[in-house]
Amino acid sequence: MMSVQTGLQKSFTIRFMLSILAFLLFLAIQTFAFELYELSMAMTLGFALLPVLPLIWSFFIYRNYYLLMDEYLQKLTGESFLWTTGIVGFMTFSYGMLSMKMPVPEFNIAFILPIIFGCHSLIVQLLLAVDNCEK
Repeated sequence: MMSVQTGLQKSFTIRFMLSILAFLLFLAIQTFAFELYELSMAMTLGFALLPVLPLIWSFFIYRNYYLLMDEYLQKLTGESFLWTTGIVGFMTFSYGMLSMKMPVPEFNIAFILPIIFGCHSLIVQLLLAVDNCEK
């Protein structure tokens, strides 16, 4: 069982890293296209959204990995996503409420996805640590 899970993790890691590599490559292509060329509106739209494609691919890679996890890891992952949704949701809602009543620093919403990924990863590790301390 452990070797099967390790094989799944290795396969997941390789495919996920390839999707992130594709994201970085597409981000570089996008940057060069915007800096070097005068693009039409359609081309600007296409290049602006180009890095989203590997992120969608990475979502499906993670989803497939989640479906192959054992029940324990699925439970921790699910709880982590609940915590992440709550934290990011309440923080962005609070920011929006504050921005309606007072000047607040500008925030680029493109940072929400990396914040979600970071929160999820951190919370899974915290849940694992708490669970290991209880045993």
